[in-house]
Amino acid sequence: MTALIDRIGKTYDEVPYTSAAFAGSAPEHLRAVAHLFGLEAPVPGRARVLELGCAAGGNLIPFAVRHPEADVVGIDLSPVQIDAGRHIVEAMGLSNVRLIQGSLADLDPALGRFDYIVCHGVYSWVPDDVRAAILRVCNEFLAPDGIAYVSYNTYPGWKAKEIVRDAMLLRGGDRASAQEQLAYARGMIEFLHEQAAQGSVLSTVMKEHIDMIRGGEDFYLSHEYLELCNAPCYFRDFVAGARAQGLEYLGDATIASMFASNYGVSAAPALLAECGGDQVVLEQLMDFLQNRTFRQTLLVHADRAARIRYQLDPERTVRLHVAGRYVRDEADANGADRWTYIGGATVTTSSPVTRAVIERLNAAWPATVPVAELLADFTMEDAARALDLVTNLLIGNAVRFRSEPVVAGALSGRPFARAPLRALAAAGAQPMALFNEWHQSVQPGPLERFVLPLLDGNVDVEAMVGAVLQAVAQDGLAVMRDGQPLEDADEVAASVRRQVDAALESLKLNAMLATPPAQAAEVAKPAAKAATKPAAKSVEKEAAKPAKPAAKAKPPKAEASAEKPAKPRGK
Repeated sequence: MTALIDRIGKTYDEVPYTSAAFAGSAPEHLRAVAHLFGLEAPVPGRARVLELGCAAGGNLIPFAVRHPEADVVGIDLSPVQIDAGRHIVEAMGLSNVRLIQGSLADLDPALGRFDYIVCHGVYSWVPDDVRAAILRVCNEFLAPDGIAYVSYNTYPGWKAKEIVRDAMLLRGGDRASAQEQLAYARGMIEFLHEQAAQGSVLSTVMKEHIDMIRGGEDFYLSHEYLELCNAPCYFRDFVAGARAQGLEYLGDATIASMFASNYGVSAAPALLAECGGDQVVLEQLMDFLQNRTFRQTLLVHADRAARIRYQLDPERTVRLHVAGRYVRDEADANGADRWTYIGGATVTTSSPVTRAVIERLNAAWPATVPVAELLADFTMEDAARALDLVTNLLIGNAVRFRSEPVVAGALSGRPFARAPLRALAAAGAQPMALFNEWHQSVQPGPLERFVLPLLDGNVDVEAMVGAVLQAVAQDGLAVMRDGQPLEDADEVAASVRRQVDAALESLKLNAMLATPPAQAAEVAKPAAKAATKPAAKSVEKEAAKPAKPAAKAKPPKAEASAEKPAKPRGK
């Protein structure tokens, strides 16, 4: 088995993964999910966080940047990726990140307990004994009130994907290099796509996967489909393994997947009758209904199970901070307003309360608004409707939420981005993606990448325009309009100014701007105070009906579809 582990490690040395942030695994998000379901978890600001299979640290480093007083540790089998990560940490000037090369099964107990343990894209891609070790480590190293996050491939959805993997391995598995393996494997899928009998199971599977095989990143396809180990499992079997290690299921990082009402008014009653009030059975049934391929499961110590409540308590909802960006569409056939949430959900309504809430969230984006503050804008009766709306947006995966405020940077005369992010952008191509305040990976355009290192809070927009003009002159580049190069110097300067303004707006909307630390602390105080307003409780008690348990939640007013999970790293 040691030889197999060594071989797995070498595949990541040969084809390193682009290390990236995955929003569902952010400790701030895990804390907020736990809060919704009745548990409290450590405040992230000074939390201890461990990632198993951290690659170059791309999922750890953004958290460490947001919380300089946190203690962040990652371990990975690949010395190439750990070495790359250590160089990135040094270049970004971080002192609260430790990256360890080694097997997670041999983790040193001297490291102590952690408030949050993250294992993204590892569990399905390692042998049985390492999978058991992951759950053992989650139990032994997790603080009493901590949360563990484990993602993995699931059946039944992966039954079809295994046909793709098996076909790719048949033709590409024994080739000499990873590049050759993937080239031959892709050729196999192209052949099957062209030759499979129309209407056959094989033809259906190929049609569903051909675009991914053609356009997917090489590193992702190599580790997802050609890796030595890839062992999907049923959700109920994963939970059984976790329980055998003294852990209990808390919830899914995408909470919308936990509510039967999101699967249609005809399916929900049958699901509820069949599950017998068991959340795990309910979700396994729903995995079949949607042919689910991937899960992001949250675990806690078994002795906390009795306190888990899948009923969304209004008193807890009121203490949240929520955020969303909604693009207005054409009205529907009945004249109702329609908005599309950035995660894909659609909100349709003729209610002025809904309209006011969405407009308030849009105005604040990418920052959060305390739910209590949203309610304070309305009369008692309308506040109850607003609280009901927020609950339905949560159930429908149509709003982001946190237990603490997310404070965004403003487009002031001298915009600011965090120093470590500026350093990463200035370093050029790295095995780690850029990231934002919401723990998402971001791929900005060339101009955004150019101006990002300049955003130290001391450089105004005119100076940025000057820097761009200087770079254009030095590199002999042309500024274009309608496909033609501009010749007049004033027109060139005006065009560059417009493009810089657009780049800054893009950085703002993508939550890559921040507020200087001292100013952020002052901004956060009133938001935190608003989240605990006593007035909010009177709204709940007089007007708000509690949300039903996850197994019996009413259909959300938002026509919501769950955001697709981030691609697993394939460890």
